Amino acid sequence: MDIQYLLFLQHAREALGGVFNSFFLQISDLSSGMFVWLLACVAFWSADKKVGSFMFLNVGFSRFFMQVLKLTFCVYRPWIRSAEILPVEKASGYSFPSGHTVTATANYGTLMERYRQCRPLCVFLALMILLTMFSRNYIGVHTPQDVAVGLLLGAVVVFCGARAWEWLEAHPTGDYLLPCAGVVLVTLFLAYISLKNYPLDYADGKLLVDPQKMMIDGYKDAGRLLGVTFGWFLERRWVRFRMDVPPARRIARSGFGVLLLLLYEDCAMPSLVAAFSSSWGYFMATFFELILLMVIYPLFFARERKVA
Repeated sequence: MDIQYLLFLQHAREALGGVFNSFFLQISDLSSGMFVWLLACVAFWSADKKVGSFMFLNVGFSRFFMQVLKLTFCVYRPWIRSAEILPVEKASGYSFPSGHTVTATANYGTLMERYRQCRPLCVFLALMILLTMFSRNYIGVHTPQDVAVGLLLGAVVVFCGARAWEWLEAHPTGDYLLPCAGVVLVTLFLAYISLKNYPLDYADGKLLVDPQKMMIDGYKDAGRLLGVTFGWFLERRWVRFRMDVPPARRIARSGFGVLLLLLYEDCAMPSLVAAFSSSWGYFMATFFELILLMVIYPLFFARERKVA
């Protein structure tokens, strides 16, 4: 039935001459890659430090658990399951659950939880989540169950994150538990994905999905989880930058920070990946990226306040 639904959307897409293809591809892009972290960075550095921290943590945890599910169930993409499916743009890796939906729900859902009294904003953010879900079906890269579980996973992480934050505000000295949990989860996860068996199916002599490449994605998000947990803890205990600065300085923080992130991804990250073995290189690169964004760069804010 899920394939039939995708075929229905495919026929509708073809009947419309692909007029909406670009729009839905762009909607998908807003929940992947650098944009996800840019949104959290701008909130963290310049707008609302608390909500920025929350976004970093929720996206980090939701993407981590998404990789647990992807590498456990190893569900193939729709066009592998049915040759009738012709996606607008093919995606790599396993299909279940939808990483774009998970990320969109964690990102936009965090803002909805934080600003839940602002109804127009919440309606807009909910619409963005739904559009992301539909876009993944529309372009033919995910089934309805992929996006439904992605929505559920992201929502559960946001809900549990809010409850954990409430507990932390009542027990502030318990903040060390977060990086400890990060170490335990990442250690168990890396051992699990390294030792488990993966399907090795071939078509025309070619491996349908290479487990080694999929494990790299797991190492990336494991590095991010460790980075956000340690980054949050180190900033909270050591850096502790303030937001009570003029708006011009906040804007400057975001402007220079975006340039720093671009330089890191274009220059430093490839060097780190090359310096280590493939999987561990990505792990170290994503870990240091979050430490840079949450600890090292904000150190300049703390210094800026003292000098001022």
